[in-house]
Amino acid sequence: MKPRLRLVATARGVRAEGDGEALAGHVLGGDPLAEGPPPEGIFAAWRWDGARLLARNDRYGMHPLYYRADTGSLALSTDPLALLRPGENAELDHDALAVFIRLGFFLAEDTPFAAIRALPPAATLTWTRDGPEVNSPALPVPGAADLTPAQAVDGFVELFRAAVARRLPERSYVLPLSGGRDSRHILMELCRQGAPPALCVSGAKFPPDPGADARVAATLAGRLGLPHRTLARPRSQFHAERIANPAQGMATLNGAWTLSLRAFLRRNSPLWYDGVGGGELIQNPSIELIRENPYDVTDLPGLADRLLAAGRTGARVDYLLGPRTRVLWSRERARTRLVRELARHADAAFPLGSFFFWNRTRRSISLATFALGDGHALIHTPYLDHALVDHLASVPHRFLIDGTFHDRALHKAFPEHAGLGFASAVPQRHGLVLVGHRLAYLTRLLGHSLYRERDWWREDDRVLRRLLAAGRGPGAPQRVSRLQPLALYLLQLESLAAGRTA
Repeated sequence: MKPRLRLVATARGVRAEGDGEALAGHVLGGDPLAEGPPPEGIFAAWRWDGARLLARNDRYGMHPLYYRADTGSLALSTDPLALLRPGENAELDHDALAVFIRLGFFLAEDTPFAAIRALPPAATLTWTRDGPEVNSPALPVPGAADLTPAQAVDGFVELFRAAVARRLPERSYVLPLSGGRDSRHILMELCRQGAPPALCVSGAKFPPDPGADARVAATLAGRLGLPHRTLARPRSQFHAERIANPAQGMATLNGAWTLSLRAFLRRNSPLWYDGVGGGELIQNPSIELIRENPYDVTDLPGLADRLLAAGRTGARVDYLLGPRTRVLWSRERARTRLVRELARHADAAFPLGSFFFWNRTRRSISLATFALGDGHALIHTPYLDHALVDHLASVPHRFLIDGTFHDRALHKAFPEHAGLGFASAVPQRHGLVLVGHRLAYLTRLLGHSLYRERDWWREDDRVLRRLLAAGRGPGAPQRVSRLQPLALYLLQLESLAAGRTA
């Protein structure tokens, strides 16, 4: 069970329910609750001394920590769903959801629920019976440093080596390894420093993924003389997402494919390394989108519109919206909220890289690591080393826009492996296997709603009926495939908002 604390001011004093002291995640030296800048590590911590609550989190707010401040009370947990009162209808945050249903992640401190907020990065939350106070510095968005391309790459290589050196293992461990850049860099640097894993393990993703991750990872492990194992993906994407959505606090549509991998790591390794943070600031996975939609501070509404249209569901989301939600979660509300967040990154060296790091990485990608995996092992995240992030955040935009920065660093640090490609170069698989997978998802969703969640057919917005209607007309298979995970999410959210389980 995730740690939770509720404080209620009464005439006789403050009643405390739950964990009076908690530390989630880990700290690399220092006191997580001490004054001053947060120490290295990814963590959330609090202490209630009977009169005053003190809570703090890591420099980036990567470890989830949520709070709910009502009149005369405060609740705190690493799981936002633990802050919902049983049987109570919960008001939704419509501006936040207008963005989420299009992009697939929440912005800044937003959650699906109006009364529940994520703690900001490097924040200090205090509470007494007089009420709460939250203090957090402005986002560190440094401008471009005076660097040459070679200095930018060399700085990355050396600072990453120092970050790994600060996180060398003290025991045998299993390393999750993909066919991408981030975990490859971690593995090769650990081997260079004489600390190889006992085993490399790869998870399998859902179709249309071609399975190249595991094949490339196995090739790299073989070159390094390390054993490698590929785990089967969860048998049902529908059931995996039904579990992963509430397990991650209804804050992301990602992470379900990692359930088998996380379960294996929990059973077999007290320590693992994660590449979270390695993408957005170094070699952004959305680099083509960024090139096609450059950051223009004079036209943030136009940029917001283009990002919303290119998001996870894009224009397809309108198929699931009824008359009520079409107003509450309108494109206009989403644009207004997104413009406000985009403006916070205007002074960054790489504004859209900064935007994705502080929002998609922090509020979505990190949850597979810290919501699904935390509490069972020590999880090192070398890409979130303070000095390394400071360097990467100040690399000039022009050095990153071609999308080869991490490749150049890897080739510089480990030229002997420069010829091994990456899984992202392998095209996705389409055809009968993908069609069958999509039909299985829809069949399981409909079966679950008929036999276990009949309220889903009676909910006001008729999401299931709208999903089925989206299966008519040109482009129906791809449209329904994109909408199915969001439809499940909205049905689960409706249950939670109505005071039922998800």
